[in-house]
Amino acid sequence: MFTWLTVSTTRKISSLSFILLSFLFVVIVYSNYQTQKIYREMQEVAQIDIPLSEVIADIEILQLKQHLLMEKIRLQGEAFLTNDVLRQDSIKGFESFSQRLSSQLDKSISIIHSGMTLGSIRINVADHQALIKQINTLHSHRISFEASFSHFLDTGRERQAGSWDELEKQDDLLDAEAEKLLLNIEQLTMKVAATVEKQERDFMIVNAMLGFSAFAIGGYLTLYTILSFRRKVGSLRGQIESLHRSMSSNETDDSFRYKGTDELDELEKDLQILMTRFSLEKDSRDEVETQLIELATRDKLTGAFNRHKWDEQIKDELALANRGHHFSLILLDVDHFKAINDSHGHDVGDNVLIFLVKTLRRRLRETDMLFRVGGEEFAVLLRDTHLGDAHSLAEQLRKKIETLNEKNIPAFTISLGVTEYQDFDDQNGIVKRADILLYEAKGAGRNRVVAG
Repeated sequence: MFTWLTVSTTRKISSLSFILLSFLFVVIVYSNYQTQKIYREMQEVAQIDIPLSEVIADIEILQLKQHLLMEKIRLQGEAFLTNDVLRQDSIKGFESFSQRLSSQLDKSISIIHSGMTLGSIRINVADHQALIKQINTLHSHRISFEASFSHFLDTGRERQAGSWDELEKQDDLLDAEAEKLLLNIEQLTMKVAATVEKQERDFMIVNAMLGFSAFAIGGYLTLYTILSFRRKVGSLRGQIESLHRSMSSNETDDSFRYKGTDELDELEKDLQILMTRFSLEKDSRDEVETQLIELATRDKLTGAFNRHKWDEQIKDELALANRGHHFSLILLDVDHFKAINDSHGHDVGDNVLIFLVKTLRRRLRETDMLFRVGGEEFAVLLRDTHLGDAHSLAEQLRKKIETLNEKNIPAFTISLGVTEYQDFDDQNGIVKRADILLYEAKGAGRNRVVAG
């Protein structure tokens, strides 16, 4: 150490330069390695994970359409069995669903196979291989669902209920497997994105060190580093530009080309614009999903919640009641509704139901839920309401309907059965109890409330 301090300045500079150049060499090698690694990982994101994310969106939409088709058949009931037009419409819908789902699954397998064959997949390879097995399993469920639907169409009316139950079972299995696959794909893409982000952070640290070292030892190494960095950043911007063009319907759209003060600024702005577009795409998809969910849970004629929503909500209310909450249930239907249809026509009968729902909604709280569970039969879930209050409300509803005098709406009345949650009630128990009370009201002369 002391010997080095006494040597000439030239030797000191030479030794320091050698140390700095050696350090710079190591940093440059590592930086190039990291740059190539990030470049490959960005290619994986662009070629594998983003297309898989698009497949997720398509499969989610297909799931909602499948629920709508099943709900449509359930609502059609006997009409589906007797009306060839309705049957053919449903058959076409399910065939389109199956073909599109098969196409998306094949597309997913093709994306993953292509990535493995070309070596694009380097992150979580085992997870991508497991995805292929899951996709093939979902294919099997899709085929089973097709077979069940064909069996449902081919069976006679006397055996239609059993084949419908099997079809619903296959539908649930298909839906569960699809949800599992979509969750795994989403988790995998998040892992890949996190890995790429980490590599990018490491890359930025290394390049900061590279810039400092290059400044210390000379302009020519700094120039080399800048040129190398610009080349790699240009490649990344090219990838981002390709993503922009794939998301834009206008091939001549140049709005994503940002001209900034330097390459990093341009890259940052490009990424910000890209994330903004991703956010807009997600918002658009969320809006479509919300509309589809609304269609799937609302009765088309009256706007009340439908039977599918009823089955879900009564289970949730029972679960809450088992944990200490309370609720009451009102079952009601229109008295002599068939006579209204026969005397005035089905259009007037439909208007009666629409008017009934509007009138009931004005009397119910925001927390109360109104369901159409049959042709002219409705159910009202009253949260945090005991039997006495539910009985009073039911009597108010009955009197309101009895005294209505609306133009183009014939006078009509309703009968109501009212009950409340009791310990150890299940769905069948509480609904059956309310149904019996409703029939007691109708048997006692209609236009009355029976509670119990």
